Amino acid sequence: MTPKSGRPCVENQVRTYPHLDAPNMAARKAKSAKECETRPVAKAHQGVLVLVAHPVRARREMIVRSLTGFGYECRSAPTAACAEASIGEGVGSILLMAESIADEIPSARSVETVILLCEKTDTRAARRALELRCDDFADEKCEPNEFESMFLRAAAARGSASARERRLRGLCRKLNASRRELSNELTRLCSEMTESYAELAGKIDTVAIAGEFTGLIRQEIELESLMRTSLEFLLAKLGSTNAALFLPSSSGDWTLGAYVNYDRAKDSAEMMLDHLADTVPCRMDEIGSTVLLEGEAQVKRALPGAVEWLGDCTVLAAPAAHEGETLACVLLFRDRSVPFPEHARETLESLSKILASQFGRVIKVHHRHLPREEWASPGDPFPSHSEELEDQDDRDLLA
Repeated sequence: MTPKSGRPCVENQVRTYPHLDAPNMAARKAKSAKECETRPVAKAHQGVLVLVAHPVRARREMIVRSLTGFGYECRSAPTAACAEASIGEGVGSILLMAESIADEIPSARSVETVILLCEKTDTRAARRALELRCDDFADEKCEPNEFESMFLRAAAARGSASARERRLRGLCRKLNASRRELSNELTRLCSEMTESYAELAGKIDTVAIAGEFTGLIRQEIELESLMRTSLEFLLAKLGSTNAALFLPSSSGDWTLGAYVNYDRAKDSAEMMLDHLADTVPCRMDEIGSTVLLEGEAQVKRALPGAVEWLGDCTVLAAPAAHEGETLACVLLFRDRSVPFPEHARETLESLSKILASQFGRVIKVHHRHLPREEWASPGDPFPSHSEELEDQDDRDLLA
């Protein structure tokens, strides 16, 4: 039977395509599945470069070939020098180095992951890996998946180490902050202790001077002798200076009782001190405490009537008050370039109280024959030291 087209017709003919038979289809499916599995692995290994340092070419190429087939990018180094150069250039985030050349690669620890390749994995190899500070050790002939497990373990260990490092860094920052705070606190405490020690030392010196002064003037019942002894003691403790001791008179004014001229003109010193007697004692009686004045500005502010006489001096003045009454006024002054000692103000304040107490004893002795309200009567003379003390109270005062 011939068709109209003229082409022969073959009945019961079966056409077959070799590439579509069952065995070939199974092979193609397996190959496709393998490619699908390899593609994500290769993608996961992107950016991971393995440097294989091994002096034996066959072993080195075998490791490179197996890891390349597993998706890793590899570089080989036949010698330790080549490995050093590659590490110096930043090639490789994983280093596989043979045990035979490991000692010749000192920069191996700068690589993220280091694995020691040994001919035999035993305790000696483990000890050697620890000595070289490697992350792991492996048999040179192990499978790529075993290398993969080692890489993952090293990465996990590195992550744990990084977390631990971050935690330790945080603790270090906190400890450093605490250390700075403690250091500042210790500095402050040391400063306060130094100041307290200096203050205590000054007070001890003042107490010692006060005890010495008390023992020196306690037996002085003559007014002139008491003033002379007091000024001599002040000059011995505070240094050479101009000094004046003012006393109240029965008329209510103040007079110059005793003085020491240190650096003023001899013919004008007494006149100057007489003028100061009209201004300084009254002002100090109002102030009621010891003052240390340094320079003309401070003198003008505290003792305005004395600035034209004292000028640009350092002035130390104190009222000697006893039982609410000022019995004397002490004035010390000298050039500003020669200041008084550090604790001069506290010393004079303490000595002025002792001096006032002794003035009170002298007044009580010399006015013992008069009622207390008449002790300041005008014209009342001071008896001489030779007069006898008649009653027991007077004898107790001199004891």
